[in-house]
Amino acid sequence: MNIFLSIFLSYLLGSIPFSHIFPKLKGKDVSKAGTKNIGATNALVVAGPVIGFLSWLGDVGKGFLVVYLAQRFFLPYWAVTCCALAAIIGHDFSIFLKFKGGKGIATTGGALIAFDPVLALIVTLFWAMLILIWRYFIPATIIILGFLPLALVILGKSSAFVSFALGAFVLALYTHREDLKRFLSGQELKTSDAVNKFIKK
Repeated sequence: MNIFLSIFLSYLLGSIPFSHIFPKLKGKDVSKAGTKNIGATNALVVAGPVIGFLSWLGDVGKGFLVVYLAQRFFLPYWAVTCCALAAIIGHDFSIFLKFKGGKGIATTGGALIAFDPVLALIVTLFWAMLILIWRYFIPATIIILGFLPLALVILGKSSAFVSFALGAFVLALYTHREDLKRFLSGQELKTSDAVNKFIKK
């Protein structure tokens, strides 16, 4: 398959807004409710756990599927990396939502699972521990993604894999820029406070 076509198709697959589609089944519009972010977490808040899980599964699944298919078609490793990043960009800037979208963490996670499932599990465990200790969801996510490229270099992973991690980190920094501003100004809710706020709704 043509490499550039594969990258474009990866963007289109990444653009499918599962976190917008599934809540619509319950008459909910995540772009106008909750945090107004078109992502699985907001789908959970706005439409409940079942819809939230389906949205998360769709967002993770498209990241995984893009990398899996690119590998199955024996694309060069750098092209697989480009496909993975294209899927994340598609999620963040969906052509179906006038180039709006979510923040790309679930889709990044899906791609990472396809690249290296064992590493993905280890990263998830460290991420969960950091959230439990620090109690801030978004800053913990950014820190883990920031350290991932360095960890891949230390582990001797390919330059293409490192490039994927760097690209995912830069995209996450951009999509979470407002959250990071709130954190730096002391306005970001701790994870426990955010959960309690959700439960009380």
